[in-house]
Amino acid sequence: MITKETTYKKAFEIKKQTLNQKQKHRQMMLSAAYNTNPILKEIDSKLAALGADLAVTALSGDSEKLSKIRKESEMLSLQKKTILKECEVYDIAYDCPLCNDTGYVGGKVCDCVKKLANSILLAEFTKEMPLDDSKFENFDLNYYKNKDENRRMTAILKLCKEYVINFNPGTSPNLLFMGSSGLGKTHLTLAIVSGVIEKGYTPIYGPCENLFSLIEKEKFTGENRGSYEAMINCDLLVLDDLGAEMTTAFSKAALYNLINTRLLCKKPTIINTNLTIKEIETRYSARVASRLIGNYNANKFLGDDIRQQKILGK
Repeated sequence: MITKETTYKKAFEIKKQTLNQKQKHRQMMLSAAYNTNPILKEIDSKLAALGADLAVTALSGDSEKLSKIRKESEMLSLQKKTILKECEVYDIAYDCPLCNDTGYVGGKVCDCVKKLANSILLAEFTKEMPLDDSKFENFDLNYYKNKDENRRMTAILKLCKEYVINFNPGTSPNLLFMGSSGLGKTHLTLAIVSGVIEKGYTPIYGPCENLFSLIEKEKFTGENRGSYEAMINCDLLVLDDLGAEMTTAFSKAALYNLINTRLLCKKPTIINTNLTIKEIETRYSARVASRLIGNYNANKFLGDDIRQQKILGK
């Protein structure tokens, strides 16, 4: 289960490892410089003594002596810097100058961590599903040859693009994609998922069969890894291929609870299904069908099976 918590944890681990490597490398170079240039230790001792004199002199108000100490200190610091440069010892080059690679700025998570978490999330999703193959750009409307079908699918493509542009986990609408297999429901849903991730949000996507099985396994084995809570709290939940799973009392309850709880929390959900509303009512319950009718923007996909068209070379 890919969640916001796991991706941020990985992001912070990467930041920590990278910073540790940089610090260790600089310390190694610094130690080598001190071993080959004993004068560096002498300079440090003199700078420490001058620092103590500087504090005392500042209190005495002797401006002439104060200026002399500062000049001597600056000369020693410059000498040290020159030697270290010759030994190729440089200050750490942080990837993020805002947080110095700590991941925090003013007690808040730095944007660099958010960007890293998003890239991790995108990489994880790409391993599990063909995000690269499912973009808005490669959704081919030419497969919808009938004029009315093409007009409908053009409108749905536009809706999906605008959904990503305007996505907000607190205000975006719920979508219900209906229609026969092979009409592009999963393609456009994955394009939405990819776009939402790129905007910095955390979706959860999966076939209903897999997601319901995961919840059931955690419930009955007592191994609670928080899958149900993650599905409830994620920025966008996508339930793919509703109706393809084995319908049980548990899956019926799981579906209703996910839909109803996210409605109450005002969190958006997208559902793909080959079923009609009547079939959903018969298979799951009138309560589920009612919530889909009343709270989801339903879109019927039209056309001929694109997979078959590709095989037949149409």
